[in-house]
Amino acid sequence: MRIGIDIVETGRIAQAIERSGEAFVGRLISAQEMLEHTEPANVERLAGIWAAKEAAVKALGTGFRGGITFHDIKILHDPLGKPYFEFSGEFDRVMRLEKLKTSILTISHCRSHAVAAAVLD
Repeated sequence: MRIGIDIVETGRIAQAIERSGEAFVGRLISAQEMLEHTEPANVERLAGIWAAKEAAVKALGTGFRGGITFHDIKILHDPLGKPYFEFSGEFDRVMRLEKLKTSILTISHCRSHAVAAAVLD
């Protein structure tokens, strides 16, 4: 079992959006995630997504290296709104290599911070 946790100041995400706008959002979330998130510029939600993806790479033990990108990790929601991961690309390849089959995700945020925890097993 592997655990990753991340916390981010929502102000840092707001600054990135101010500097790069849609380019930043496009690097962070996939087209599929954009369709699910009706407010893609919502800073608190984007900060939660950032923290979730950072927590995932920390749990995997790789960081964003070796070909792993933000788009390899999708944050989606079940019908009740519970977030979950969908992995693809290099992240998925490393998961299979490490014999990791399941994931758990939790995200929380307020005006100033977002935090996420990821468990891979």
